[in-house]
Amino acid sequence: MIQVNGLLDHVADLVDRFHLVNLRPQIAACQQQLGAPERIDVAVFGRFKAGKSSFLNHLAGQSVLPIGVLPLTAIVTRLRHGPVERAVVRFLDGTVKSIPLDDIGLYVGENENPRNIKQVASVEVELPALQSFAPLEFVDTPGLGSAFTHNTEVALNWLPNVGAALVAVSADSPLSERDLDLLDQLRRHTPKIALLLTKADLLTESQRAEVREFLRRQLAEHWGNGGLPVFFYSIKPELPELKTVLVERLLEPLRQDRGAAAEQILRHKLISLISQALDYLRVALAAATQAEDSRQALHNRLLEERGQFDALREELHLLAHDVAGQALEQSVQRLQPIRQTLQAKVTTDLEAQLQQWRLRLPPLLEAWREWLNGFLSYELSEVSQAQRGMFCEPLHKARERLTRALRAFQDRLADHVKAALGVTLTRREFALEVREPSAPPVNVSYAFDAAFTMIGWLIPLILFHKPIERVLLRKARWEVEKNLSRLAAAWQTRVSAGVQELRRQAEQYALNELATLEQMLAQGQSNQPQLEQAIALLTEALEKIHNPRTETARP
Repeated sequence: MIQVNGLLDHVADLVDRFHLVNLRPQIAACQQQLGAPERIDVAVFGRFKAGKSSFLNHLAGQSVLPIGVLPLTAIVTRLRHGPVERAVVRFLDGTVKSIPLDDIGLYVGENENPRNIKQVASVEVELPALQSFAPLEFVDTPGLGSAFTHNTEVALNWLPNVGAALVAVSADSPLSERDLDLLDQLRRHTPKIALLLTKADLLTESQRAEVREFLRRQLAEHWGNGGLPVFFYSIKPELPELKTVLVERLLEPLRQDRGAAAEQILRHKLISLISQALDYLRVALAAATQAEDSRQALHNRLLEERGQFDALREELHLLAHDVAGQALEQSVQRLQPIRQTLQAKVTTDLEAQLQQWRLRLPPLLEAWREWLNGFLSYELSEVSQAQRGMFCEPLHKARERLTRALRAFQDRLADHVKAALGVTLTRREFALEVREPSAPPVNVSYAFDAAFTMIGWLIPLILFHKPIERVLLRKARWEVEKNLSRLAAAWQTRVSAGVQELRRQAEQYALNELATLEQMLAQGQSNQPQLEQAIALLTEALEKIHNPRTETARP
């Protein structure tokens, strides 16, 4: 393991001294990795219903994690080997509580812990069944974005701590833009990433080969190479060989070579951390040593950017407003085929029910209401889950557009630094975290003409049976259309809130970048020796990390 204790302390000191707050999560991640060099977190990410909790339950050989947990609660759950079965809940206030395994769902599930009202930070589970994987630890998270919903430093800083990452994607629907975004973000934190294609039993062997080739081409197009490991998986007993392949080719080598793997992960994190720190220090050194007119030129440019920041803020606001404003119209349009299908289905199913009902009009209307409520509640819930990606698409579109605006701002600042000080400022990596909302509750609303209901006892169904059936069928089709629109509107409200959160993130990134450069510009000539020494130390350390054979000192 490379000697980094003193190096990390030095970088942490530099971050505090120069207020480089954006680097603090990376420092914490390196310190955690260094503190437990033989332990590797295998974090499992994925969309809701991608099968990641089922995968971990199957891997452990027992049902520990609740299935079907909504992602909004975003409680990180850690599974590791222990001599006895036990589960511990860690709360945001630092308190700890032991719970039975059967109660885990009370703390990580949206139904029992809506919006994390119980203030849970994480849940840790120890199982004797995981002995063969020790000291690997498995981390189950409801998704990249939703893992950061708690407004605490611990939760916000968790992602950089990832050791190895398994990205779970249903084998019958790889790979979405959201999955590619997730992979992009993970690549900044670890070199150990693999795709886990769950529900592989839905595909034949030849279809799995086609999917693998499709993924290879898609990854090559996205990144210029297709070297990401891909593993198919199924919890069905008829495909045990898929688990064997995953264990033998990924988990067991990771466990056996955990020292080398941990060092590789640490190197990856260190390179990113030190490179960003060096960028800022070089700007500070140039500001401290160049002529006053150069410093003043950059000062004026940053002052202009500060003065015009309201224009950037307005640009980000308009981008977010535009995307959120189009969400409802687009979703309603894309639901039209589903509306037609549901209207046809409600007609067929209701016709069958009407043949069974032999009631006077008031109880007939009550039976109709009860049946339609059950039909719409079930069908709309299915639509909400199946179309989750479509409903959340504006969030990812907003992320792309806001990222482009931030990149343009970042490039403009880099141009100012280059023109004034002659220093090339490498783009600092940042990631706007998409926090997908949970599905809104399906509340069915419908109304019938009150007068029609009141006189129902007086209407002889023998004479008006067919006309009334036509009315009920027509009304049911209209209720399908109305409640689909209500569902789309409920999603739009939640997605709009997510878009505004992305806008706030983008604004804060821009402010932090501007403030950091202002801090660098404030360095005086008296700081030159310290800056030169720090840059030399970090440059030498970076060279050793890139070329470990040149190291002469080891702990």
